[in-house]
Amino acid sequence: MQHAPIPTNDAARLAELGSYALLDTPADPDFDDISHLARSIAGTPIGIVSLVDESRQWFKSCIGLGVRETPRAISFCGHTILQRQPLIIEDALADERFRDNPLVVGEPHIRFYAGFPLVSANGLSLGSLCAVDSHPHRLDEAQIEAMKRLARQTVKLMELRREQRLLEASQQLLRQRLSEPRPEAGEGSARPPARATRLHQADAVLRSLELMVAERSQPCFAVLRIGLKDLRRLQSSLGITAVEGMRRALEDRLLLRLPAEASAAWLRESELVVVLPYASSEAAVAELAGTIGRELGEPVSVQGRLLSSQVAIGIALYMGNYASAEALLADAAIAQQVARFQPGRPVRVIDLATRIQAQEDISLEAGLRQALRNAELEPWFQPIVQLNSGAVVGLEALLRWRDPRGELVQPGTVLAAAERAGLSAQVDLQLIRKALEASRVIAAARPGHPLLLSLNLSAALLDNPNAREQLLELLGREPRPAAWTLQLEVIEDALQLSAAELEPFLEALRRQDVLVAIDDFGTGYSSLSRLHRYPFHAVKIDASFVARIDDPDQPSNRVLELVQRLARDLGLHTTAEGIETDAQRRWLLQQGVEWGQGFLFGRPMPLDALLTELALPAEPKPVQSVNL
Repeated sequence: MQHAPIPTNDAARLAELGSYALLDTPADPDFDDISHLARSIAGTPIGIVSLVDESRQWFKSCIGLGVRETPRAISFCGHTILQRQPLIIEDALADERFRDNPLVVGEPHIRFYAGFPLVSANGLSLGSLCAVDSHPHRLDEAQIEAMKRLARQTVKLMELRREQRLLEASQQLLRQRLSEPRPEAGEGSARPPARATRLHQADAVLRSLELMVAERSQPCFAVLRIGLKDLRRLQSSLGITAVEGMRRALEDRLLLRLPAEASAAWLRESELVVVLPYASSEAAVAELAGTIGRELGEPVSVQGRLLSSQVAIGIALYMGNYASAEALLADAAIAQQVARFQPGRPVRVIDLATRIQAQEDISLEAGLRQALRNAELEPWFQPIVQLNSGAVVGLEALLRWRDPRGELVQPGTVLAAAERAGLSAQVDLQLIRKALEASRVIAAARPGHPLLLSLNLSAALLDNPNAREQLLELLGREPRPAAWTLQLEVIEDALQLSAAELEPFLEALRRQDVLVAIDDFGTGYSSLSRLHRYPFHAVKIDASFVARIDDPDQPSNRVLELVQRLARDLGLHTTAEGIETDAQRRWLLQQGVEWGQGFLFGRPMPLDALLTELALPAEPKPVQSVNL
């Protein structure tokens, strides 16, 4: 017989289980209904809601079997909690793990077992919903799916009961606190606490949090970690005085939204921590966090500038299920990290999906580090064409990476992983080096036809003085094909470096005959003074504007007209991205846009495919085709 192994996270799992306060409680008709349903769905005589405790499995509900618990070591459910998928044993006598199990060879003579894990929102397996028979049995796909759904509803019932219990306990504790006399207000005063006007010190909040967990002084509360991604970059470019003014404005906004009993502090220069006492409702905390995120993300006027930062909020709820404040803060940090790269609402509560996402992110980041070490990143090339003729005038090198299985990872996924891991600058440098190497191969296959080679720079590279220096060294070291032009693209929001840093870097690029274009123009923030002052060569019109040219209401056409007029007045060349229809091409050409790229002309392709295209005999092609 194989004893049920103990999972490595069993201490956290037991703490989570204990937070539900279900062990050794009386029979509950709602849970009995679930056991009856399990029997009906599976077609078995026994249905059980089993909770796996430290040394036993205890049955919150057991229909068809006259016991309330069995030793954990011989339990089937002890095996079920080790996995996320159901554990289905059609004939225990035919399974090496269970054929000599006391529950199989003795009462209740189990032959069939189907266990469906009861996984908490926090991602921990608490037990299982079981269907048991003394005869071999089999479930079809419909029965399995119905049991999975019933297991999820079982967990929801458990969480509802926990939330009700904690809410009642919190309300009672809060009433007691409000009824306590306050020395400054006289005997019997029940005034609520005054709203804070300034943040606390981080040490004080963290010490208070440690005591709340260690002494279990509150039945439930929430911890929020609020990341303000751009504060550090803004401070390096605008100075500490401007950013301190921004921080004070953000503090005021935060304090106006927090309940009076909450506490908050700057955990570090770009992150806040908030503790919300008596919070038991995940939905209510997430709603408050969403409001806070929206308000903190609004621009702040400081010294005549509008400054803003990306906001990401991670939430962890304490319900007696954490053994340390450190673990609670770590979970909130995991949720915040996932929220940073979550499209839409930048708020995430720690749960199973968040843990899985974090694990996948870590795995992806490790793979990306290995790919950088092995120089496995690939440049793929998309044609840039003249809109009036379709003639190819340039190539944009775009990042591609194949995972260890040889499958392409989505570019957005790779870039997000690089940003999370602090690898963006390294990715840029490797891709630029490989693209320059490829340009020499392309030039050799197509002599006498010089092109523009356009490459992207991340904000991380621009923000890093060492990376900027490495780029300049790379450009000076790697030869370019004769008569080819090199262009570097930067997004608008990356141009927040101080003039003292940005101007010398752009001048160094100019001395190396490198052009600079503003990418995704119109989606970020660029002051006219920056556009006029610095030696930009071109702007690239973002694909989101181009995509709406064909819309009946033409919502972006007026914006595009203004962009083209501004570029013309400033002497900047324009290239439109994301062109997919000939109607878009014609409209842009009428506005004076000369160059473009998009699926209409050609998709990104690897070097070997590009070389194959170059080797094809020249044939007359329509304007919307690639004309290499």
